[in-house]
Amino acid sequence: MVERLPRSHEPLPLVPVRTGQTVVRQGERCPALWRVVSGVLTAAAVGHDGRELTLDVLGPGDPVGEPAGGISALTVRALRPSRLVPVAGLDVGVLLAARARRREALACDLAWLGVADRVARRLDDLAARFGRPVPGGTLIPFTLTQESLAALAGTSRESTNRAIRRLVAFGAIAVAGRGRYIVRHHLRALRP
Repeated sequence: MVERLPRSHEPLPLVPVRTGQTVVRQGERCPALWRVVSGVLTAAAVGHDGRELTLDVLGPGDPVGEPAGGISALTVRALRPSRLVPVAGLDVGVLLAARARRREALACDLAWLGVADRVARRLDDLAARFGRPVPGGTLIPFTLTQESLAALAGTSRESTNRAIRRLVAFGAIAVAGRGRYIVRHHLRALRP
C-alpha cells in the first residue's frame, strides 16, 4: 500500500517526544526521517563494550533517523521535550547532506585536534546553536555532565575536566553551576 503524502496545504503531523524518550535505536530500522522542529536530542553510538560516543546534539532543523526502512547507525534520545516533523521529497537529500558535512567536521576534529581544542569546539558549537545571551557571554541552556561533554569530544571524563579547567583559567568559559557553561568568547577566534 502506498502512503498518501499530504498536499502542500495540509500541515505535516508533529511527533511529540518526551524528555528521555528514545526516538530511534542504533541497528534498528527507522520508520521515517524527521526534522527537529523544537527541542534538544542527542545522537550517540554505543560500542560493543557499552561505552557511548555522543556524536551530536540535535536541535531545530536537524535530521533524525533515516529514510523509511533505513537502519539507524545511532541512538537518538531527547534531552528536552521535542517535536519532530516527517521529511519527504527533496528535503531528504538536503538534510542528509548537511548531516554528512557535520559528521565529517567532527571526524576531522577527533583526528587532528587535541582534547582542549575539541572540548572548546563542542562548547562553541553548542553555544552558537542553542545558547542564549547572558551577562558575560552565551549560556548553553541545558546541563552537560563531564561524561556527556567527554563523549561529545571523544575523550575521557578526566581529560575533559582538565580541558574545562584550562578554558576557565584562560577566561574562555565560565561554569554557571553544575554542568552549566557560559561561553565568554567565540572560542574559535581565540586559537592562533
